[in-house]
Amino acid sequence: MPSTEMTSTTTTKIRIDDGTGKPPLLVPFTKPAAAPISIKSVVLIYNPVGGRRKAQKLADEIVLPTLEEAGIKVTVHKTTHAGHEAEMGQSLDLSEVDAILAMGGDGTCSNLLSGFLTRTDKPTVAVGFLPAGTGNTYMREVLGEKVIGGCESGMRAALKAIIGGHTRRVDAFKCSMTATDGTTPLVRFALNTVMLGFGPDANAVAETRRWLGPARYSVSVKTEILKLPCRKKSPCTLTLDSNAPKEMDLFLIALQNNKHTGVKHRIAPEAQLDNGLVDVLYTPKPVRSILKAAALDAMVQSGGSHIHNAIVKYEKASTVAVDAPKPTRIMLDGDIVGYTPLKLEVLAQAFLLLTPEHPQPS
Repeated sequence: MPSTEMTSTTTTKIRIDDGTGKPPLLVPFTKPAAAPISIKSVVLIYNPVGGRRKAQKLADEIVLPTLEEAGIKVTVHKTTHAGHEAEMGQSLDLSEVDAILAMGGDGTCSNLLSGFLTRTDKPTVAVGFLPAGTGNTYMREVLGEKVIGGCESGMRAALKAIIGGHTRRVDAFKCSMTATDGTTPLVRFALNTVMLGFGPDANAVAETRRWLGPARYSVSVKTEILKLPCRKKSPCTLTLDSNAPKEMDLFLIALQNNKHTGVKHRIAPEAQLDNGLVDVLYTPKPVRSILKAAALDAMVQSGGSHIHNAIVKYEKASTVAVDAPKPTRIMLDGDIVGYTPLKLEVLAQAFLLLTPEHPQPS
């Protein structure tokens, strides 16, 4: 088991004992579920043409019949344009409902949350997510099982959690950055992951290979690794809480609320969704070796034994700042949304999430 050493009032360095085994599976929450609430009326938001109309098919064949059979009134709102989830999360009347639900992938859930957390009326309704995207890494964490590609079993598990009414207060990240136009200040909220460096680079390539389905992430990571010998230095500063800034080469910075990213990558095996901290994994020195990077990627995919590797550092914090002489892309919950400088603040217990009563470790 890892030991910990406090380096400031909030930052915890994780000291992993020497070894080669992968870290043990870990439940996503530190606290038990609250007593169940009664779910009688919900708002459901989804993109009817998302995933080649998969969301509409899931809504018609599984989601709506299951909720209605449980006696739950469902008010459906279909998105019509990019960012519509955030607009509805911010403006919909929630005074007569028990929960607001979003069906889609990590981006859909993140967009809804970005609107919901900026509401001025501070609603007390619960939030529920239905996995219908490609990776669904956040709901994989919550449900403790694979929900890749919006599979039927994952959808039914999520519906069971919603109908059961068990909730936990979970964290979110408030992220301040520059928008993709290069000038406009932008504030977004993340529930899953914020990445800089190799992650956004690989993701940008993966988006050109959507025809590969979920495999596009793993394939793109491998093709980007092959380019490492030609990679130029990318200096940056990384500041955790009130500690001194770290001057380093920005190969990879992963700021994680949950353990997984992509489809198979267990990048932050100690992360939990309600501990008030962000798990920070970074590479303090340049990485140009194809063999070292490939081995690191294999360890991430095999369960997280990369945290034993000297190439990476793994810490926890409540605030993170990243700056660089050259604006660097920021990927938030799977989408590239802006550029450095980045300021991230953990919002502890930011919203009430519908969860299984007894979640499985992952």
